[in-house]
Amino acid sequence: MVDALTALLAGLLNQLRPLSSDVCPGGWAWAVSMLGIGVGLLPTAGTVGVAIRRKRIGSRYGVGESVGLVSAGVLTAGLLPLLAFTAIGEVFATAAAGERVPGLSRSALRTMGTTVCLVGSQDTYLGRGTVAAAFDPSRPVRFGVAVLLLAIVPLLAALLVAAQARLALRRGPSWPARFFWLPVLALTVLTARTPAGSTQHLWIGVAAGALLGIVLTAMVGAPSREVVRRSLAPPPAAPAPAGQRIGSRPGPAGGTPGIADRLAERFAGRAPEPVVALPRRTAAGQPRPLLAATPGGPVPGAAPPPPAQRAHPPTLVAGPVPAPVRGARFRLIRRLGAGGFGRVWLAHDARSGQTVALKAAHAPDPETEQRVQREAAALAAVRHPNCIRIHDLVHASSDPGLDGLEGLVIVMEYVEGSPLGQLVHERGPLDDVSAARVWSGIAGALHAAHQRGVLHRDIKPANVIVDPNGLAHLIDFGIARRTGDVTLTAAGFVLGTPDFLAPEVAGGAPATPASDGWQLAATVSYALTGHPPRGAHPDAVSGLRAAATGAKLTHLPRRSAHMSLLKATLRTEPSRRPDLPSTRRSLDEWLRRNGVPVDGPVTTGLIRR
Repeated sequence: MVDALTALLAGLLNQLRPLSSDVCPGGWAWAVSMLGIGVGLLPTAGTVGVAIRRKRIGSRYGVGESVGLVSAGVLTAGLLPLLAFTAIGEVFATAAAGERVPGLSRSALRTMGTTVCLVGSQDTYLGRGTVAAAFDPSRPVRFGVAVLLLAIVPLLAALLVAAQARLALRRGPSWPARFFWLPVLALTVLTARTPAGSTQHLWIGVAAGALLGIVLTAMVGAPSREVVRRSLAPPPAAPAPAGQRIGSRPGPAGGTPGIADRLAERFAGRAPEPVVALPRRTAAGQPRPLLAATPGGPVPGAAPPPPAQRAHPPTLVAGPVPAPVRGARFRLIRRLGAGGFGRVWLAHDARSGQTVALKAAHAPDPETEQRVQREAAALAAVRHPNCIRIHDLVHASSDPGLDGLEGLVIVMEYVEGSPLGQLVHERGPLDDVSAARVWSGIAGALHAAHQRGVLHRDIKPANVIVDPNGLAHLIDFGIARRTGDVTLTAAGFVLGTPDFLAPEVAGGAPATPASDGWQLAATVSYALTGHPPRGAHPDAVSGLRAAATGAKLTHLPRRSAHMSLLKATLRTEPSRRPDLPSTRRSLDEWLRRNGVPVDGPVTTGLIRR
């Protein structure tokens, strides 16, 4: 096989020689470079094939698709180019030894012996001395040429092939790209025994072919967003048996609904984070102050707001306040709000003498009670200053003061303050110092939860409360679950807020610490801009589709010291994101470098961006 390939390539070189120039180092050398362009297009054949295939399979790779992608890279970017390098080197090594070359006539062999310039005869220049021997520091000129043509040019070719592979893998996981550019780099080692002259000219052509390949791969285009969405949707569930429980929701025409449709009802009534369009500076050019708009007053050190912009408590009173009940432990004060899995009341706990927050389930069914117990156990295991504490878990029927509530009730620490989203909406985006403090503190709380096996899964500006002292608190583990618990997607729901949902979770994958980290970074990006990183969406379905397809991050802060860290943490591939401890160290080091305390309050005007 190798002899047949050597004869074929020798014939091609003989055909290309008349088309090349006879200038130094000769027509045969430039014919090798021209043939190298074809070798450089071999990986392009693989990337074009991958791009065409992905127009059908989208962005989820099964075992068969993964094997095909890896095989395409190894074959077209590694094995076939290696055979070409070896066979072409054999042509000129045989000619330099004075032996007959299959595929070449005697007259063609005689032309190889001509001397064009100072390099000597072409067969000697192209066929003698190996790649390994060319890196000889005692011969500076030869060593410099070897570094340029046998190290730098191959590295450039590998980068160009990597760009091709990333183009072919747009709107999907990019891990198969490494099986294209790594084989190209491996050629620099695997060709160590081939003749240096022919290998150098081949690399020149390979780099040119790889550059052309970028254009060819880009012309194929990316898979449509609809194909990507369909590929990321979970497989249809088996039809429910007779006597299906109340609450299950069949899709259109009795089929299983798509992932976006299953979320539509879940988020139809959500209160989206408000879009902020406030000026970053006053007319005098000074930074706009940001206060913690809380019932307890402003953050220390911040200027008071104008009278028309005084903060108000972020509470909602629903109906008359229940009167105290004799002998009751709890006295309800007012309703603070309600979420998808709980109703929250402000109450007084006579046993501890403290004001607490009580969270009760919407419906007293076994599934909800199991969920409340899991949430209570999860929160009780976490100890961190930036995370709310849980005090107790009681049943509503056990206390007369809880009359009107049903099921299990979680007794939690009450954090007096305002949601981060409200602060940004009323006072404008945060500066880099405040954003770093929020990010670092909540990252620490999340990491403490992850160490206990607890995932939050719904991090957003509304779930970060800034207290009167300027400390950020992570609240509402209402959809928290322990690692290893049965995922709630099994019941037909994916939980989280679409505008702040990690791409892999929107696509149906289970939540992970990396997805919590993505949601926290999205929340910080909102705090810096007043917009979710993918922009606001009018309904849950469009927001979920944007998340599942890895839509472009169009609303990142234009000027921020945290831009590079935000981009890294908001990557589509979870494995490429920095973990929470690394993120926190980077933020704390940045704060110290700028001479500000790490644990200072959330305020503005410390560093001007």
